[in-house]
Amino acid sequence: MTDDPPRDPRAPATQAVTPTLTVALHPPQYAQILTLPAAARLDARLAHLHARTPDDALRATLRDAARLLGAHLTFRTPGYRADAHPWQADTALVGVSVRRATHLLHLRAAALHAPGAVLSAVSCWPGGTLLIARRGVIQAQLNLACDLDRLHLDDLNLDDLSRPGQGAPMALHAHRLRPSGQLEQWRTSGWPDP
Repeated sequence: MTDDPPRDPRAPATQAVTPTLTVALHPPQYAQILTLPAAARLDARLAHLHARTPDDALRATLRDAARLLGAHLTFRTPGYRADAHPWQADTALVGVSVRRATHLLHLRAAALHAPGAVLSAVSCWPGGTLLIARRGVIQAQLNLACDLDRLHLDDLNLDDLSRPGQGAPMALHAHRLRPSGQLEQWRTSGWPDP
């Protein structure tokens, strides 16, 4: 799937039109077009998207929401369209600072937990996203609904989440959707609170 070219967020708006989001739960046999306030009942972060949302934040949030919902999502405004699907490979956050990734994904304050507790919890979650950072930079973004990504959980050191010879310990941030559309978030001490 090819992405549309990025748009200039400073470009003048041609008309005030409410953006829509098409949601097709996987497998996509049925799709529904929702306004963003209605889509926010599925994932509250979708309410923050609008026609002037910077392209990187819109795409990062849309891809993460698609993974968490297990749905194909299409954001539309006049002259612009962005698509995301649940199994889309996403390396856009790798190499990005933790603070920038937190901003792009619209993450809020998360409960602080011990690393072993975070890994134990996410190993039981049927879906979600696990961000792994070292020295304040995202190293991996795992889709917990994907069995291949779950294999990486076994590679993490449960004791202190640090690798010998690499110095800085890892920081983890895990999130999944609650039925209300709000995120349940867990983080370790190395992950800054926004």
